[in-house]
Amino acid sequence: MKQDSALLLKTVKYSAMTLGALMLFGIATLMVLARGKGEDIAGIVGAALMVTLVASVVAIGAAVLQRRAHGP
Repeated sequence: MKQDSALLLKTVKYSAMTLGALMLFGIATLMVLARGKGEDIAGIVGAALMVTLVASVVAIGAAVLQRRAHGP
């Protein structure tokens, strides 16, 4: 049972880390593409940053819970 929950938490942790990295890459790409065009990208960048923040919190939470499930 502990191994199943540890595996699930490990999967959640790495998925959240991957999502966060992809979102940061997407934000950087969007900013480069919109540079010099005078377009307002604040709305989409704000939403992407919120998803990145949530993914980071989930990854940290899963890492802590994984450590607790794994035992001392």
